[in-house]
Amino acid sequence: MIPVPKRRTDPELLDMPGQDAAELRGCLADIRKVNLFLGGMRAALSDFASVIEGSEKIRSPQSISVLDIGTGSADIPAELISWCRKKGIAIKVVAIDLNLTALRHAKASSAGPGISFAAADGLHLPFRDGSFDFVHCALTLHHFDTRDAAALIRGAARAGRHGIIIGDLRRSWIAWALILIITRLLTRNRLTRYDGPLSVLRSYTKEELEGLAHLAGLARFRVVKHPFWRMSLIGGAS
Repeated sequence: MIPVPKRRTDPELLDMPGQDAAELRGCLADIRKVNLFLGGMRAALSDFASVIEGSEKIRSPQSISVLDIGTGSADIPAELISWCRKKGIAIKVVAIDLNLTALRHAKASSAGPGISFAAADGLHLPFRDGSFDFVHCALTLHHFDTRDAAALIRGAARAGRHGIIIGDLRRSWIAWALILIITRLLTRNRLTRYDGPLSVLRSYTKEELEGLAHLAGLARFRVVKHPFWRMSLIGGAS
């Protein structure tokens, strides 16, 4: 068995203030490509299909509402809206991010019917409990330490009436090596080259994510492994 690297806690450049706006937009564009070609988009849509079709309270829904935490360039909610419309499901998404530059980029690149944007902190959601059918969060959990990661999951579960989907990376040496090679070959963006490999080493294992779910007080959940070292915490309200 290949050993799992120790979790790193040093900050990513994206988490530091004062980043160049053009460089940040380039990094977000790189993340869109990673989501598209390395399974992030496919994993998110698969997870949503499972929670919508498997929900005891939502059968053949006519409409759903979704909160997307840490939306980045909002590529996943934009694709989710397209997917839902093909299924005949009306959907409204509120996409939030604390980074104002990222939020402006998201509005420019992913704005359209069914999606609205707001500046908000995922650890202090400005919404009442049960305000949305589902809460989604991708590639954000690894930015937080154990306590805050559990707090984010707990807040998401309170806001989502029918469930949450928290998607992220799985920490491993293979995933780290893969993203290191990809970022050296396919981009010259300083943020992507530094943060990409570090994101893998900051991410949690499946067992650690299960521990975070217990710490957050989730009554029911499962952790699903996806290709390309992705995984998702799928759960109901706490």
